[in-house]
Amino acid sequence: MFSKLALVAGTAALLATGSAWAEGFTLKAPPKAAFLFFKEKNDGGWTQAFEEARVKMEKALGMQIPYVENIAEDAAQITPPAEKFIQRGYNIIIGTAFGYSDTFKELAAKHPEVAFLNAAGTTNGPNLQSFYGRTYESQYLCGMVAGGVSKSGKLGFVGANPFGIVNWTVNAYELGAEKLNPKATVTAVFIGAWNDPSRNAPPLKRSPTKASMSSASTSTRRPCRSWRRNARSTAQVTIATCANLPRRRPCARPPGSGTSI
Repeated sequence: MFSKLALVAGTAALLATGSAWAEGFTLKAPPKAAFLFFKEKNDGGWTQAFEEARVKMEKALGMQIPYVENIAEDAAQITPPAEKFIQRGYNIIIGTAFGYSDTFKELAAKHPEVAFLNAAGTTNGPNLQSFYGRTYESQYLCGMVAGGVSKSGKLGFVGANPFGIVNWTVNAYELGAEKLNPKATVTAVFIGAWNDPSRNAPPLKRSPTKASMSSASTSTRRPCRSWRRNARSTAQVTIATCANLPRRRPCARPPGSGTSI
């Protein structure tokens, strides 16, 4: 998984200057930032990385950055805490979930003087910026390792959902495997959840091929064309097979889906 510490450190630069991105959005008051956390701050993964970054940002910027935890990907849960922060003078609201995208778009339109940032989001606007990391880079290296040590060349990949920023890691994994083993094939199993360890093992038993190695991706919509064409649904998972597909670069990031840093 990519370093959220480095990713949010990039956001800190925006906080320090009080200005923003391409269309020249500028805060009208000194920056005051607040976080909406998708899960509890000590979840051992995604949210904890943002929490660790938040602490570093406070120290680096000399400001207190409050947060709320366990804000589900639902407008009814996202809107109230965001509105409260705004009412208290916070003019930078940082989200941490793909599912915040639509609600952040609505909030940004309602509060044009507030800057909204959302990790793994798919919406952007004059005062809204989604951002993400280049996760495909590490997965390419994982694929090289898998392709190099696998005896069968049949590889497995457990992913969360068949969305663009998951698919580009799957594609990169396959490209990395093919680098060392041109005959390698990858079977991707999508468990339909971002953080549910109980779903990781059972789908592999229903995979159409036995994976000699596997790589997990539970980061955070649009499937790449080749994956959509070859995907099929089972009771709880979606399985996509890459065998015999033409070589391709990692998925291009869908329009409006954010900025890699």
